[in-house]
Amino acid sequence: MESGPAFSAISRAWRSRIDDTHDYAIIRNDTVSRTSFHDSWVYESQHDAARDQLSALLSAHEGVTIDEAFRGSEHETYEGACYCIRSEERLDLCDIDLQKVRETLFSDLQLVHGIGPKTERRLKARGYQTISDLVRHQRFGKAATGTLRILSCTEPPAIADLVARWYSSSHQRSFLTSGLYPSRDLLFIDLETLGFFSRPIILFGLAEMSGSTLRITQFLLRGIDEELPALSAVHDLLGENRVIVSFNGKAFDVPYLLERSAFYGRPAGIANPHYDLLHVARRRWRDRFPDCRLGTLERQLFGVRRTDDIPGAMVPEFYETYLTSGNPGPLVPIVTHNRQDLVSLARLFALLRGEGG
Repeated sequence: MESGPAFSAISRAWRSRIDDTHDYAIIRNDTVSRTSFHDSWVYESQHDAARDQLSALLSAHEGVTIDEAFRGSEHETYEGACYCIRSEERLDLCDIDLQKVRETLFSDLQLVHGIGPKTERRLKARGYQTISDLVRHQRFGKAATGTLRILSCTEPPAIADLVARWYSSSHQRSFLTSGLYPSRDLLFIDLETLGFFSRPIILFGLAEMSGSTLRITQFLLRGIDEELPALSAVHDLLGENRVIVSFNGKAFDVPYLLERSAFYGRPAGIANPHYDLLHVARRRWRDRFPDCRLGTLERQLFGVRRTDDIPGAMVPEFYETYLTSGNPGPLVPIVTHNRQDLVSLARLFALLRGEGG
């Protein structure tokens, strides 16, 4: 695995920065009230447990190579090679009946300009049950014709854009348009980074459906110099026709990908359709669960109880320990955490799709 002088310098600089400082506060005695004073924090008990876990991982993986730990393989890109870990998970994600999706949208009069909930109720009471019925309406006929033209096309992005004009991204109608895309077009995405924006991405997690199997691909950086090849691999998989599914990806993952690409002078636009399940989950469960974090949802909805999970704020320390020691043990909980996030994300999508959002 060769790397140029520039990338080696970048790697050394980041290792120094990680080693010099922590970006979180340790909340002594696990005092909840003190968390409000910090943007990033870790309870003292979590910190101590993670440090003990780190020592145990180093001991357990002494003399173990990264290939022996993860059974990955080299992935060649235009920018060089990166390390790829592949796995699978059984998941039933049936495609929604496309005809039912279209029928629901055609019966939604609020997709016509000028029609809100009250007007829709009045129009339906007068017999206008679908947008097609409105075509000859004196006031709404012209707008209904335009809406009907878009809904009748075979381009899901155009239909999704129409719905997005009138409904928020968290609304059931907006999520319903995900059913216009076949499952094979979906690309679930989750990133693990060294902290805030402008810092490297160390693990790129992607997953896609193949029949009833969720195929998981993780690009793990063996060194910071592999970030550019990994970015290239992700953009290749993303392409132009894939549909992104994420959890807070609109605010974090996609902007982070763009920022890191620009850092290397590889500006790349990402205009793919994108369904961010954080917004949908908050609308669906905000009054039922204490919060709508992915970890909370997977516990409440799927009974998932993670063990040996490390606080996200401590990921840079674990990664730095790997870089300085060459021991892959500290990477194990990072890779495991990322994989579980992808599986839970896909299961959450399947649940919401089955419930109609």
